[in-house]
This record gives sequence, C-alpha cells and structure tokens, in this order.
Amino acid sequence: MHSGKARARQTAEILARYLGVSNVREVDGLNPNDDPRIWFERISSLDHDLMMVGHLPHLSRLVSLLIVGNLDVKVVEFRYSGVLRLSRVEGGWVINWFITPDLVR
Repeated sequence: MHSGKARARQTAEILARYLGVSNVREVDGLNPNDDPRIWFERISSLDHDLMMVGHLPHLSRLVSLLIVGNLDVKVVEFRYSGVLRLSRVEGGWVINWFITPDLVR
C-alpha cells in the first residue's frame, strides 16, 4: 500500500517487484500530515501482513502510536528511505528490525 504521491508509488512498485508481490495499490490516509489514528484502527483489525510506503511525519507518528500508544512520543528516528518491520505480539506491537540507507551502502 502506498500514498498517492509519485515517489511512494515508485518505491512501492520497486519493493513489490523485488518481493514478488502483485497487489500494489494506492490508499488514503498515508500522506505526511494525515491522522495516524486512521491506520492505527485499520491495522488493528487486519489478519494479514502488509507493507506501507508513506511519508514523515505520518509513519513516525503511526509507529509511536502502535508501540507506546502515544503518537507524540518518538520511538524511532526515521531516515528517508528507511525500512522498519513491526510484528504484532500479545497486547501490542514490537519493532523487529530497522534498516537505514547507511547500512546498505
């Protein structure tokens, strides 16, 4: 899933090709200043994996909401082109890994 911005779509398509995924689509609520609670509610009801390609500060605030329940507490210092993996655990979410551009150069 990606925002409607061109760079997010391009990134999602690149990742989808690499991962062998065919169902890439644009969704609402992933723009930089959208309310993270929109996707917090949607994610909470999902029973499958998904990849979201979006923007700051939205993704940072969404991760904070998922991990500590407060969108104003910074949990991770996102960098452009970073990739973060979360997993649902009993009672919430945890960060499994975080790759920054510095690690892959």
